[in-house]
Amino acid sequence: MKIQPEEGVSLRFNAKVPGPRMHIRSVTMDFNYGSGFGVVSAPAYERLIGDAMRGDATLFTRWDAVEAAWEAVTPILNRWQATRAADFPNYLAGSQGPQSADALLVADGREWRKI
Repeated sequence: MKIQPEEGVSLRFNAKVPGPRMHIRSVTMDFNYGSGFGVVSAPAYERLIGDAMRGDATLFTRWDAVEAAWEAVTPILNRWQATRAADFPNYLAGSQGPQSADALLVADGREWRKI
């Protein structure tokens, strides 16, 4: 699935090459809205704002669905806030990760590639 700015669908699969020999090759089938219909679609926010101005709610989530999602997620968030594991392997953003991950691989005679 391809999204903004070139919406479409791409499917990749193996197919037999025409002819008497059994030869399989990977092929791609592409559909692009812009070239398929000869139009340039509006940027995502432009379309969203236009729909809001016209009262078209098809791209918007209904409030009861948003509320139901928060009802499902809030107890989980509250539990995470209330119970902080002291041994949870937090690490700084941009670092190589937690030291416990290094220890896990060293115990098996391996190591991470540096990023």
